[in-house]
Amino acid sequence: MRLLALRSRPTATAGLTVLAALCWSVAPVPMTAPAPALAVEPARTFHLSPTGSDTADGLTPTTAWRTLARASAAVLAPGDRLLLEGGATFEGGLHLDAADAGDPALPVTVGSFGTGRARIASSSTTGVFVHDTAGVAVQDLVLTGSGTAAQREAGISFYNDLPGDRKLSRIAVTRVDVSGYRHGVLIGGGAGSSGFRDVSVRSSRLHDNTVTGLLTYGTAFDPLRPAYAHENVTVAHVYAYRNLGDPLDTVRNTGSGIVLGSVRRGVVRASVAYGNGARCLAPEGPVGIWTYDSHGILIENNVSHSNRTGGAADGGGFDLDQNVSGSVLQHNLSYGNDGPGLLAFTAQANAAHSGNTIRFNLSQGDARRGGSYGALTLGGRLSALHVHSNTVVALPAGTVRPPVVRLLAGTRGSGVALRNNVFLSAGAGPLVVAPAAPTSAVAFTGNSYATAGSTEGWRAVWGSTTSTSLESWRAGTGQELLAGAPTGLAVDPGLVDPVTPLRVTHPADRAGAAGLSLRPDSPLRGRGLDLTAVHGTSPGPRDWFGNPLPASPGPFDVGAHRAPR
Repeated sequence: MRLLALRSRPTATAGLTVLAALCWSVAPVPMTAPAPALAVEPARTFHLSPTGSDTADGLTPTTAWRTLARASAAVLAPGDRLLLEGGATFEGGLHLDAADAGDPALPVTVGSFGTGRARIASSSTTGVFVHDTAGVAVQDLVLTGSGTAAQREAGISFYNDLPGDRKLSRIAVTRVDVSGYRHGVLIGGGAGSSGFRDVSVRSSRLHDNTVTGLLTYGTAFDPLRPAYAHENVTVAHVYAYRNLGDPLDTVRNTGSGIVLGSVRRGVVRASVAYGNGARCLAPEGPVGIWTYDSHGILIENNVSHSNRTGGAADGGGFDLDQNVSGSVLQHNLSYGNDGPGLLAFTAQANAAHSGNTIRFNLSQGDARRGGSYGALTLGGRLSALHVHSNTVVALPAGTVRPPVVRLLAGTRGSGVALRNNVFLSAGAGPLVVAPAAPTSAVAFTGNSYATAGSTEGWRAVWGSTTSTSLESWRAGTGQELLAGAPTGLAVDPGLVDPVTPLRVTHPADRAGAAGLSLRPDSPLRGRGLDLTAVHGTSPGPRDWFGNPLPASPGPFDVGAHRAPR
């Protein structure tokens, strides 16, 4: 960082003459002049052009530098701009370090000038690497890696490994297109809880990378002393697609779209993840949009579809994963994924997965690979998990008949409840499958259960017992009872068109999912539980389609659609 210059401060002259003047003067005379303001050098704009020269001053388009190496050697002060010629391609990478930037109020901007966006092409290095500094905005660039197995770097990488749990403030990535790297955008902390604060990634396309479109991460999570590398992270209007995974990595998950790890307070909003994960062969798989080791995450108004896995694990739409707490998954659309559309899971033997909510989401035709998943899947040691007002439709995928809801073996916890959801098996598998979970692990109340186009009819499997009606399921498991009174509905939910495959590609396209809305004659209208009165659970402000929800006592509908009155 360029230091601000401090002018010399004049010294006072003391003596009897001065004292006398002070005593007899009508107006007091200060003994010293006021301290002058800091001298701040004006911000500069540097230019790069393929026709430039690295011996020039870089300060105008006609005296531009030529290479990213020359730009990396410069010291960029707060407020400076580094602009690359639009439409041109620059080989290699740009490196900013602790000597650069650093002021969140006066960020250094890296972008383009002229017509179109400049391109950074990297064969074996990170496109833009920002190390141990912040106050940096990267925008209006195209970054392309080699797209080969040798490409081990990220398109844009921010990394803080300073000691002392330091949060560096303000990094922004806007209107970039990143492809052909190991990661599209990578934001990491490498020492204690050091990382970044006030992070935004917006209006960008992160595609055809190997491991992830976007990933934030930190050091290992300690459930006894939770700490997070990053704070106040916003991801909005990001498209993450065809990040296919690394088949050579048989240990860790690869091939996800958007992943928030080690974040305290974060939002993923109005974004789309699709076509990711097909080459991942690891025992843990990819998911379109998910979070882990984080607290206070809001994932809302996103679309995650057609994500895959090359192995047996995951490949789903949305996931609140290990060590996630105080987070909300709402108003999202998931369809056509290999794995669960909606997943809450932890394999950790701790109580850190707690206080989460999954509400007003739509899932259609998920869990295409079947296996150990349902369209909605819960697993592990979960507590205070509220899953309510979702509409989940399971469809067959070839010979695969996935269940609507699956509780994985080992599922246990307290305060895990599924309420006011629509569960429809349209030619698919059972409504509920819980092969090795105790009936006390989860409470089902006020849900709608229905089958259509199935020769097997109504089925719910818990352990070795198969129930063929809602009544027998209540009797055998104690589910769908509230204070001893029966709840739940076993009726046709009256959805407009639940089986025509969805083709929604934009988060704002509510009409594209109208098939999962309630018909005017739906028996679910007004039949939902008042979650505030009965369970002390706030239903939220609106349904998936944007309709406002009534205040207690309602009436409330079942599922993700609150039909207008």
